[in-house]
Amino acid sequence: MNVKPGLASPAGAAIAASRLALYAALVKAGAKTPAGAPDTGQAEALAKRILLAWASRGFRNQKGSFLNRAEQFCDGQQHFNRLEENGVGLQIARGVVYSVHAQDLLQSIAAFNAAETTKLNAFHTAMFDLIGEASNFRFTLPELNRSADTRCELYSNHVGAHMAGLLSIARLLDDGRKFNAVLSGNDRSTPVALPWTVWFNHAVYGENDKPIACYKNKGADRSTSPDSFQTPVVAPGEIEDRYRNHNASQGFGYPLGVLAGLLNMAVLIENAGFDAYGYRGAHRQSIEMATQYYACYGKYVGFKKTVTAENARACPDYQQYVGQIVSGLEINIVMGAYHFPRNGAITELEAVAKAGAGGDLLDTIRFGRWRE
Repeated sequence: MNVKPGLASPAGAAIAASRLALYAALVKAGAKTPAGAPDTGQAEALAKRILLAWASRGFRNQKGSFLNRAEQFCDGQQHFNRLEENGVGLQIARGVVYSVHAQDLLQSIAAFNAAETTKLNAFHTAMFDLIGEASNFRFTLPELNRSADTRCELYSNHVGAHMAGLLSIARLLDDGRKFNAVLSGNDRSTPVALPWTVWFNHAVYGENDKPIACYKNKGADRSTSPDSFQTPVVAPGEIEDRYRNHNASQGFGYPLGVLAGLLNMAVLIENAGFDAYGYRGAHRQSIEMATQYYACYGKYVGFKKTVTAENARACPDYQQYVGQIVSGLEINIVMGAYHFPRNGAITELEAVAKAGAGGDLLDTIRFGRWRE
């Protein structure tokens, strides 16, 4: 059955399974629970039911076969629309990282028998193929390659989500060839139009870099250029998604969402033997550089505060963000302090960021990845 990508996403159910699996794994590892806490057996059983339901019935056509192309999905009006289909990889990958996490946790406490593991592995293998095809489809979509005005879309948060989904599945399956293909594009048996290292070189700006061509500004600043705005220069560490301007939260919300994804992905990549935290791109850009760049706004503007020409003057290229709310920075500072403990520009904000991060710290993917 063809379904709308947004409604097809397993994100909600997968997040629930991930939370349940994390709870069961933590308690079985010795974590103390308060009086009246849920039984771990119930949590484990419900997480299993969710995952096995997706593995048995999710993302299949009327013949019961897994969907394997972005073009098999339709929009909210049941029409096949290529611009809508460009979001298929994003929607599915956002959920898959949680279903992978849940399976991995449940396997660690021997929750599955051999047949159940085989079924789940088959599902995630099919999702790897679907996300990979959808990512390649998007990168070659004529509507995004037709003019310089849309080049900035090619290296956006969409691809970050694709990479997270693909890398997580490859690690779950312990498939080194798939993992290396996604990371560096060096395996012809798994074609990846935009592997992680290539995407990173565009997603994070580095030294002496220039902004990727994007939608033309409609005015001299954000207040007069709705939908999209970018300055003609970039500072080292800025993230390519900076141009979005539909509301006062997007200038930081999108770049910092990409940065949070990079911090999460780097754990996966590091566990596979590649130092993503220390990686330097073609222009010396790094995850640490990006974290330090946006930390400047936490220091001089403040978390959830609005950037002005006066309060952000110490931050390079602050003109890009005037009028924008510093949203979503806290979690990046907390995780950045954990991975870059010698960087004072990041760690000096850690305590305030941790206090303001709230429930974001409890997301199962990043749970426990902070100091103390």
